[in-house]
Amino acid sequence: MGMGKVLNLYPLLRITLVFIVGIVIGEACGERLPLWLWLGLTAAMAVVGLVVGRKYETGQGLCIMMGVLLLGITLVSWHNSLLTVPLPETARKYQAVVTSEPREQGKTISCDLTVTQVDHHVLARPINVKAGILKDTANHRWQRLHVGDGIEAWSVLEAPSSFYQEGNFDYVRWLRTHGFVAQTFIYYRNWKKAAVSTARLSRLERAKLRAMKLRNSMLERYRQLGLDQGKYAVVAAMTLGDKSGLVRELKEDYSISGASHVLALSGLHLGIIYAILTLLLGRWKRWQWLAQAVVLSAIWMYVVLVGLPVSVIRAATMLTVYSVCVVLGRQRASVNTLAFAALVMLVVNPLNLWDVGFQMSFMAVLAILVYYRPIYHALTLQNTVARWLWGLTAVSLSAQIGTAPLVIYYFGRFSCYSLLANMIVVPGATLILYGAVLMFLTMPIMAVQKLIAVTMVYVSGFLNTSLGSIARWPGASIEGIHINTLQLYLIYIVIISVTVLAYYAMKIRHQKRLDAFYEN
Repeated sequence: MGMGKVLNLYPLLRITLVFIVGIVIGEACGERLPLWLWLGLTAAMAVVGLVVGRKYETGQGLCIMMGVLLLGITLVSWHNSLLTVPLPETARKYQAVVTSEPREQGKTISCDLTVTQVDHHVLARPINVKAGILKDTANHRWQRLHVGDGIEAWSVLEAPSSFYQEGNFDYVRWLRTHGFVAQTFIYYRNWKKAAVSTARLSRLERAKLRAMKLRNSMLERYRQLGLDQGKYAVVAAMTLGDKSGLVRELKEDYSISGASHVLALSGLHLGIIYAILTLLLGRWKRWQWLAQAVVLSAIWMYVVLVGLPVSVIRAATMLTVYSVCVVLGRQRASVNTLAFAALVMLVVNPLNLWDVGFQMSFMAVLAILVYYRPIYHALTLQNTVARWLWGLTAVSLSAQIGTAPLVIYYFGRFSCYSLLANMIVVPGATLILYGAVLMFLTMPIMAVQKLIAVTMVYVSGFLNTSLGSIARWPGASIEGIHINTLQLYLIYIVIISVTVLAYYAMKIRHQKRLDAFYEN
């Protein structure tokens, strides 16, 4: 099947790819023209497409594609303009709301701030700041600082700068992608808690703050159940997206073994939760649309609860499309579904394209959609357990084909035992997520909660021990791999080329078998 036929078969993929090209062009040279001109060109192209009409289908198609391209340029230029904020050159007094739970990092405390007022002047649009606060060793005031609190501080708001000297990870771009326009360092004497109004924040931001407070109360529930630090950190990361308790050694063990993806909430986690809720509401077969609506409402509430990470939004968007397909009885999972999820997220925020989590998440799912079936059907197994293990291997191998080049590019590492690690970590993560859901459902029954917590502790401890052992095996990972952007593109070109050749080889082989059958 040629590339043109593939794009015709998946129209949303074609539109998404053109939109991505527009984002790339807009990031490179969008600022050379004023925003109103890009917007005017986009509107003009849409009008031309309508005027051309169906009489000239080819011309109309070209106008649509050009309009999508210009829309990508326009949106990324607009988002970049929102992040271009003049900053004072000297220290200023300001009020801000703490929008992430403060985390202890050596001698400092890191947290996110949303500045609403500078020098007694209320900002028309609050700005997001990545902050580091020097710890006060005398009275430990920082320990009483939590998400949603207001502070009054005095420091210099500086333009973001990168402290990563090696690798391809662009910290400044990461900050801009996540909406940060400045960074600051606050001396321990130069801040205090204060009553700061959240009225200037958007409704979504206020809802997110309330959700983060609820998440903190749930995390406190974990602590009350007696989870030790290492096991608590894994359970908190897998179920509520809180990675603040993960120590460096634990992160390294998961990374070297090739299982670090399970510590970041993604489609795997959301898929398990979706399966649990669908199982619980499976008796509502007459009211399937209502059951799916309840499940999706719970899924999106969970997305807000864990802080709206990009990978979870992608998974929730795909599950939403999947649920609609279930109700309508249509095709459920396809490249078009993935392309639609990407298009929605990029329209909302084109800068998501540069987010590492966005890239890894979409490449993993795309690779699974493309490679899983051929790999799985390469072996015919009769035993149920063997088929399940091979299916798990096929999923892991497919995802690795799509994400390994990105892992090498950003982190300079290739994990050699990731397939084995995933056979351990995926069932373990499933048990932990099932346990978390059951634990909160049985909240009034303390004895049952403790029993579930003991099981979760055992599973997380088993994961930590097993992956720690794998990480220490000889040749567990290849370190210090350095490739540039061009080499990354070439690797993916090679993967695509081999895939196309393999497809045609299988097609020719199948045709020869048919010819031989009819000749006989």
